[in-house]
This record gives sequence, C-alpha cells and structure tokens, in this order.
Amino acid sequence: MYAPILAEMERIGPEGWLAKKEEAHKTLLDEQYSFGVKSGDKTHPTDWMPRLVPASEWNRLTLALTQRLRAINQFLIHLEADKEEVVPKSVVESSILYDVKTSNRFGPVPVRQVAFDVVAVESEKSGQTGGWEYLVLEENAKMPVGLAAMTRRRRMSREVFLPESYESLPVRSLDGWLPRLGDSLRAASPKGNEATLAVVSSGPDDQFYLDHHIYAHEMGAILAETKELSIGGDGYLVHEPTGRRIDVIYERVDEDALYAEVPGLLECHVEGKVHILFAPNSEIVDDKGVYAFIPEMVRHYLGEETLIENARTWSLAVEEDYEYVMDNFEDLVVKSRGGYGGKEVMIGPESSKEKISDFRRMVEANPVEYIAQPTIDFSTHIVCEVEDGEFVLKDSYADYRMLALSPEADDPDKVEIVPGSLTRVAAPGSHLVNISSGGKMKDTWVLSE
Repeated sequence: MYAPILAEMERIGPEGWLAKKEEAHKTLLDEQYSFGVKSGDKTHPTDWMPRLVPASEWNRLTLALTQRLRAINQFLIHLEADKEEVVPKSVVESSILYDVKTSNRFGPVPVRQVAFDVVAVESEKSGQTGGWEYLVLEENAKMPVGLAAMTRRRRMSREVFLPESYESLPVRSLDGWLPRLGDSLRAASPKGNEATLAVVSSGPDDQFYLDHHIYAHEMGAILAETKELSIGGDGYLVHEPTGRRIDVIYERVDEDALYAEVPGLLECHVEGKVHILFAPNSEIVDDKGVYAFIPEMVRHYLGEETLIENARTWSLAVEEDYEYVMDNFEDLVVKSRGGYGGKEVMIGPESSKEKISDFRRMVEANPVEYIAQPTIDFSTHIVCEVEDGEFVLKDSYADYRMLALSPEADDPDKVEIVPGSLTRVAAPGSHLVNISSGGKMKDTWVLSE
C-alpha cells in the first residue's frame, strides 16, 4: 500500500525532502501572513509522511462513529427535556462542564460537530479486518480542532511532497469540506444558509489563530474577537465593526471569557436570538465521566449494540474504582474529567516519581473530578526525519482525530464523517499525541477502494 510513497521518497532523496519541508513551511507562513498574522509561527508541527487507511477500515469507523454521535445527540435531547435516563444525575451535576444554574437550550440537533479521538489496538476477537479493533479515547465537542489543519496538510502533501503518489492512489478528497462545515453550523439557525456565522477568537495570541482565519475565510463567516461583540438595544448580538447581526457563534475561545466579555450573551442564547454552537452545558459530552456511559446510550436510545467501544475506564467517584486506582496509581493513565489538550493527564509509566506524587495529592483532594484508564499500547506510525543526510524512520504512537458533522436542521440521525483524519503522532517514547504536549500532525489518506 505504501509502495508508491516509498518509491517517490527514494526519488526525492533526503536533501530533496528537506527542501520540500522548507518550501511547505514557507507556503504555510505566507498564508499566515496573508491573513495579517505577522507575529509568531502558527503553522503547527507536522510530520510529512502520510498515513494510509484502507477503505474497509474507514467504512467500519464511519459506521461506528455515526452511531456514536446519534447516541450523544439523543442524550443531550433527553437532558434538555429533563428526561435523561442513562447518566446518573450525580455524574452530570458534579461535572465542571455543567452549571445547574444555567438553562439548557441545545436545539433539535444539539451537537453540530464533534471530534473523536480514536486508536487502533490489536484485536483479541476473531474476524476483525486487518487484526485491529478500535477504541474511542474521548470526544471533543467543545473544541473540535482539526479540519482547517487537515486541509492545509493535505494541500502540502498533494502539491509539494508527494504529488505522484497522491495522483496514483485512490485518495478521497477533502475539497469542499470546510464550506460543508459552514453549512452544518448555519443549520443551527432558522435562517439556514442565510444565517450570519461568526468565528469567535481570543485573538492573535491563540496558537490556533491562523486556523480561526482559515475557518472564517473558507466558511464565509465573520472572524470576531469578543471585544468586537455586543448585545444591541433589541437584544440581538451585533458585530460592532460591521454592524451585522450574528445568528450563529462558532466559538474558538474559552467559554468563561466569552460570557464575561460579552455581557448578556448567555441570555441572548437562551432566548433563541443567537445560537451558540457549543451551547452552555452541551460540553458535558466532553466530560470523561459521561464518556463512560456512551455505549449504554447507544443501547438505550438507539436500541443497537455499540460498534466501537471505550477504553476501560474507572471513575474515582465510585468507591470500588477509587480503591483500585489508588492501589495501582503509577501503572494507570489518570485524567481530569474536564481536561483537554493533554492537560491534567498523568501517564503513570512515563511520569517521574515527583509528578506521580503531586498528581496523587490532587486526586486525593477531589477524587470525583478524575477517571483512570489502563495504559494502552495502541498502534504506531512512522515519523520521518533526516539525520546525517539519511532518512530515519521512527515508530511513534498515533491516533486518529476524526470529525463528524450533523448537517440537518432538525434531524439528529443524519451524520456525515469527514473522509480524512488528522493523525497525531506522539514524540518518540511518549503516549501523548496532543500538539500542546509535543506531538505532531500528519495527513491521513483515506483510500476509496
């Protein structure tokens, strides 16, 4: 499967590969500068050898994650109606991602976009294609980073690094998916495609500020900072520099800052005068304590057996689980329920005694806020480096960051999976694939046959 890529790399040679890396970096920086982002390098660390996924494997993942998003939307629909029957009330109300004092208004399709972090592990079951099975490590409905970065890595791999391989292999295209995301987000408004969409950013200091520009440009949206938004005299949200009324907010900013810096925005959303895509309390689906119940959501709300499993998870809010985790602390991965981006995570076997001790004290002070999972030897992929004039290929742990959209105005069962993935590879020797934790991005070529 990789034969065309390896042959083209051999023709390019190590010196040519380094020249292409410089060309790609310059091209991405030029795009950054064209958006007026003059300071810093926002282009993201990347390994440029693509990952290939056979059609049969991708079809399995597509069916499984479609099912999972349908169940998540049903969970939020029932939660808004105060009829939730799967996740215990104590789990919901103990979450730092849920405020019992805030009114819930999620809409008929609560989640319009979600990123699933998926890993492949060796299968112990018979009949698995390729000998792999997949696990979902977590959901990201609050900050589903990925599509802008995916399209830029694809452009470079297609145009700069491996044009011959891309042409010879049946790679599914990512063209048109950023505008499709815009359509899906506008569907949250009664105005549909006529709705005014705003990508709300914290500004140039954000490491993903270039991505925010790309989203706004490709989706035909306004790029706005919180200081540019206000509630007008009629109670609607206004973008002050243009005077335009905002119908849908795609927020790429911390929600506490968003509501603090735009007084009245929460009330505006609850009254239905604007739709905040990551609506207050909807990010409860990112809570790793709620994640543990998603397979049961599939069974309860869809009447189906789950097509993709969670990693084994212990909740420290449960006495039996707490005792097990504390007895095996240094062997486990322990995470804050509401953490993201590799933050508030301890991987026991990779941590120093000092970090384990410090993290243990944090957990003991507030155990209900933590979950634990076993360390998982998930699949790896190649990181390609040039050392002493030679290609050096190193194995690194890799996941899939897959994106699912709910594009219909009123149908939560309609789901589309973007036909590509932002593979993230960890630094050699680490399991943490997050960019903020030293990982790199990688283009993923999904094959159509």
